This record gives sequence, structure tokens and C-alpha cells, in this order.
Amino acid sequence: MNDVFLERLAKLTSKYPKVIDLSLARVKKLLNKLDNPHLKIPPIIHVAGTNGKGSTIAFLFNSLKCAGQKVHVYTSPHLIEVTERIILANKKISYNKLFQALDYCEKVNNGEHITQFELLTCIAFFLMSKTKADVTLLETGLGGRLDATNIIKNPILTIITSISLDHSDFLGNKLHSIAKEKAGIIKKGIPCISAPQEIEVKKVLIDKCKEKQAKLIISDQKSFISYEKNGFKINKSNIEDHLFPWPSLEGPHQVINAALAITALITVPELRVNLKDMNQGIVSTYWPGRLEKISKSIVKRYSLTTEDIWLDGGHNIAGAQAIKNWIIHKKIKKIILVCGFLKNKDAEDILFILKDYIKYIIFVPIDNKNSYTVEELSIMSKNLDISYYMSNSVKEAITSSLISKSSKVLIFGSLYLIGAILKLTNN
Repeated sequence: MNDVFLERLAKLTSKYPKVIDLSLARVKKLLNKLDNPHLKIPPIIHVAGTNGKGSTIAFLFNSLKCAGQKVHVYTSPHLIEVTERIILANKKISYNKLFQALDYCEKVNNGEHITQFELLTCIAFFLMSKTKADVTLLETGLGGRLDATNIIKNPILTIITSISLDHSDFLGNKLHSIAKEKAGIIKKGIPCISAPQEIEVKKVLIDKCKEKQAKLIISDQKSFISYEKNGFKINKSNIEDHLFPWPSLEGPHQVINAALAITALITVPELRVNLKDMNQGIVSTYWPGRLEKISKSIVKRYSLTTEDIWLDGGHNIAGAQAIKNWIIHKKIKKIILVCGFLKNKDAEDILFILKDYIKYIIFVPIDNKNSYTVEELSIMSKNLDISYYMSNSVKEAITSSLISKSSKVLIFGSLYLIGAILKLTNN
């Protein structure tokens, strides 16, 4: 990326602050000036939820590609570069195309107030409307009802991934209120597929689908999937005898995300994805920073003591529970946790879930003004009686003498943190 692009990114960040101000009014106004490109993009699958949105979209994207489909994708946030957010007909957008669209959309917006996410969403719709594809995969940024992506009218399917407590400052601190916001993407007469949910969440989804006369496909946690020796089966479906291979993404929660994607594909037969395409798609999916193991080449480059270093962008209670389940599933004895958290996260509660599986923690700072200091986190660790150390950076932590050849290390707690380590390894 050259200096011109760096300057444009800096302008984007300063002129359109990264703030959350949930409303559809500004997006509607700009899209209207752009001749409503969101009404001219290929058929849409709209995805909301707390955890698993990105992974579910990644499984969908890969399976559709295996079936020979051209796919648009819009996700957030990005880990390293803003171009990660937009895929046009299976190809990540170039900086040149992104900033050409930014220049045009800024000109059309004519100085009207708009948030960074809203502007990027409008840019994505504008570019997608100009590029031929077969299907569009659209991820909400926050919530659903008032999320900028919910300006769309008639998706072919909506998907609700696992819902749990997160972003309570915007969505409320009750599961019921969060579920109502997420369910806001459900449209009249359009089928909705949901991951297994808590009882109160399930009730919200049932009520919303009744109101919208939308078919709801949802299973209980225990009855959704049958786990076999060499793979899994999806129960109560028209393919329940088919054995799917284990997905390429690590963790029991990713089996649920893969099954959710598969259920979506068989619910919309016009997508023309067969079982062979789905098999191939879920075993070759890559989604960075989700229980991702650092490559041996990176270990060698930075002379790391252990090869067993994992990255996970989990940053809430459900994310911690997913890590705990992975540790139990893999029969891991103890991990060294390298972590940092933003202040809007329940850091102490997250650490409490993992405390029995932690050898010790190395706290690291996050380059964000809204993050906990390592000193603040160390107090939480003392309260929980977890051994800890403090480090000046992730690089210092993973290259320190605290980590031995036999150590299993997990870098966890924030997508900002994972982005920083991926940027380090990419460099």
C-alpha cells in the first residue's frame, strides 16, 4: 500500500470518526443520492448474531466458490487492512477501487454527517451494484434492527448465529433485548435459520418470525448435530444421513457454524451447491484469527521457543466459553494466555471462565485508548488467584523466557490484539 493510500485512510478515520450511532437515516439519504445501489445487488443472505457471523459467512463463501458461484461479501471489522471487508465476485477489493469509490461517495455525500461504518457500507453496496455476481453475503456490524446493512429490502435468507451478551452499552444488558435487536433483520416471508439459542432468545426469534410470517429453522443444542468418529451429521434435515467432514476451523463451535452454513445452502436450492461442494468448502475454509495456529515459518523468523502458539479474537463471555470447550475437547492440560482487553468487555468474568485451564497469564497492552492497562488487568488476576506477568508488547511476550518449548500459548481477548500480531507476522 503506497503513501497515497495511507493518507486517504488517515483522512477517512479523522473525517468520519469510528463511532457507533445506530440509525438508518444517514445511510438511506446517501444511498438515495447514489441511486439506491443496495436494491441492485445480487441476491442477499443477511447474517446477524453475537459470535460466529464471520466464520459462518466464510463457510458459505468457500462452499459457494466450490460450486462455481461468484460471490460478493461484506464483513467487519478488518484485522489488518480495510480492504478485507469487501470481496467483489470472489476477489478482495483493491485499494485503487476502494478509494475511487470513496472519492465518489464522499463527493455525493457533500459533507453530510455519516459514520465510518455507514460510509463503508454505502461504498460496498455501490461497488457490488457495479460488479456481476450470483449471491451476496452481508454481515451486520452491530445489532441488526438499526444496523446500516439492514437498509436492504428483500434478502433470500436471514441467518442468526449464536446470541449472547456483548455490546451492552448499545444493545442493552439483557439477552432478551439483544435478541430483539438481532432479530430486526428478519423480513416478511423470508426464511430465517438460527443456531441453537438460549430459551429466551429462541422465544424472541419465534415471536418475530410469527410476526413477519417467516419460516424459522432452529434446533436445540443437543439435537442439532450428531457427532461421529470421522465427521458430523445434521439432524432433522433432508440430508441427515450424510456424513460431513470436520471443518478446517478449530473448535467445537465451528462445527455448529459449519452446520449452520450447510443448512442455509440446502434451504435455498437455487444456490445450486451440492453435497460435494459443501464437503470441499468446509474443509478448506480459512478465517484469520479464529483459533488459528501460527505457522512454522513465523516461529522460525522470530526465533520463537514454541511452535504451539494460537490466535483467537474472542472477546466476550461466549468467546471464552468456546475456548474452554476447545481446551476440554482437545484434552489440553494448561495454556499460557497472552491477552489484553478493551474496557467495554467483561474481562474479569472472561478470565474466571478460563482460570482452571490457565498456567499463567501474560498481560499485554492494546493500542487503543479504550483498553485496560496491564496494571488494571493484573488486579483482576490477583482477585481470581491466577498467576500473571506483564509485558510491553505481544512480540516481547511470545519471545520471552516465560515460554518454553513445550508451552501451548493462546493470544486472546481482542481483535485489535489479533490484528497486531497478524500484521507482525505478515511483515
